[in-house]
Amino acid sequence: MADSEQKQDSEKRNVLIAMDGSKHAIFAFEWYVANIFQPNDNVIMAHCAEHGVNLPPTAMMAGNPTVIQAMMKEHEEEVMKVFKTIDALANKHNIKHTLERLTGPPGEAVVKAAEQQNCELIIAGSRGHGSLRRTILGSVSDYIVHHAHVPVLICKHEDEHHKLK
Repeated sequence: MADSEQKQDSEKRNVLIAMDGSKHAIFAFEWYVANIFQPNDNVIMAHCAEHGVNLPPTAMMAGNPTVIQAMMKEHEEEVMKVFKTIDALANKHNIKHTLERLTGPPGEAVVKAAEQQNCELIIAGSRGHGSLRRTILGSVSDYIVHHAHVPVLICKHEDEHHKLK
């Protein structure tokens, strides 16, 4: 390997961006592009699609396979829609990237993926949920911040700044 190629590889950093398709995740990606993106970055756009999040308990308890299959198909279509949005966003900025579908609880899945991909940085948006919701459901960004073994950048969407006052 030539010295210039070796130097270029050593300057490459793996950056995982947690993407759920929300305006918060898109804002975090846009902030990354505008402020810290480097052309040699290996950008991993990770999406964690939680199965069953939008399935009503009555549908699950009913056990009707047709209803469950229809709901699963609808869920898969939503995941594909998010992937298309993520892909279009990265392509808009000419960012070479990979899409990674994660499974499991989102915070855990993001931290695990970052470790497996030897990432040097994790970027995520903050949805700005209230303290009651965070207490009951937990916060994905809080989990990532407290469990990741690499620096984490949490971007708060500009619409959420008023909640800090």
